[in-house]
Amino acid sequence: MRRLSSLCVRVLFFALAFALLEVWHIDLRSSHVVLDLVSSLVGGVLIGGLLVWMSGKMRLKRFGYFILISLVLFVVGRFSNYVEAVFFTTMFANLSVLTAGVVFALLLSFVEGGLAAVLFLPESHEGSLFAELSTYFGERTWSTWLWRILLASAAYFPIYFFFGMLISPFVIPYYSDPSLGLKIPSFAVMVPVELFRGFLYVIIMLGVFSTVRAKRWTMAAIVGLILYVPGGLVPLMSEHALPSQIVPFHMIEIFADSIVYGIVLTRLLNRVSQGGNEPRR
Repeated sequence: MRRLSSLCVRVLFFALAFALLEVWHIDLRSSHVVLDLVSSLVGGVLIGGLLVWMSGKMRLKRFGYFILISLVLFVVGRFSNYVEAVFFTTMFANLSVLTAGVVFALLLSFVEGGLAAVLFLPESHEGSLFAELSTYFGERTWSTWLWRILLASAAYFPIYFFFGMLISPFVIPYYSDPSLGLKIPSFAVMVPVELFRGFLYVIIMLGVFSTVRAKRWTMAAIVGLILYVPGGLVPLMSEHALPSQIVPFHMIEIFADSIVYGIVLTRLLNRVSQGGNEPRR
């Protein structure tokens, strides 16, 4: 009970710091400031709770954990969404605005990763990130890794497209209105963009698969929630660039494709010793 209380306090502290980091640059006179603060606080609790769950199934030293979590928060929670926003919105007027946003997002992610490493990681952890990755990649041949990584990256687009089509009757009218700052790119643009996002997810999840010790379905849940909570739910909770009418549809869509994609990634990339396929031959 004492340990649970301590973890709850740590999660709340992380959530408060997360909220302050997310909203400190917002104009205090804005009508959204209170909503943004509350949304960020709730988002911080959700991310903190997920990280606590993950941390209990990892044995990384503090520095390795800091690097991995910072990169997960950056790639999944920010950079991947920025890549999509370039082609689906008018949020980034030019390259300099995008570059500034990416640099700022990277700094925030490393601060949040540092907080997580200090608050959530037990001192007894002794695993090296490099050693974990080395052991993980040693479980299969390089040719096997190549086709698995390529297939896992390519699998994102059909999953993304399927669930996107299911909600399209509810959201396309908004994306077809230029005054809202939204747009639907052509297939010639959409396909490579989403394949690239799939590749980003695969690369960062290799670090998660190599360091988290869990049964297959638990692993799939962890991966799916990483994709959904920092990658979709939390950004949408305080997103003002999208009309509020379509946010619930995107929340449902992203939850569905995150869970399904998490299952697919676990099937392809999970450690052999934890329910992966064949051992190295």
